[in-house]
Amino acid sequence: MSGLTFQTGITALLLATATLLVVGALFPALPLTACTEVGYAGAAPGGPALYALEGTELVYTSDGVNECSTHVAVPGVPVALSLLGAVLVGVSLFRRE
Repeated sequence: MSGLTFQTGITALLLATATLLVVGALFPALPLTACTEVGYAGAAPGGPALYALEGTELVYTSDGVNECSTHVAVPGVPVALSLLGAVLVGVSLFRRE
């Protein structure tokens, strides 16, 4: 049983890593994201920042000018998968001792 637990945990960690890489590569144009397009002349005044969590939406800015919102599941799924994988691998390793 612990072999299957370990394999499932490693699989979850690999899926989480792949999903985080995809989300990182697509940032700021994440899936399920809507952004404002403010006409701003000159250099952007700031970098990325998280504003708030409003219901199931994360509100953030990617450039300091435009405001974006994305569903919390977009970053939440890989985080949940990595936590699940870490717990399964930890349980598997703890049982071996």
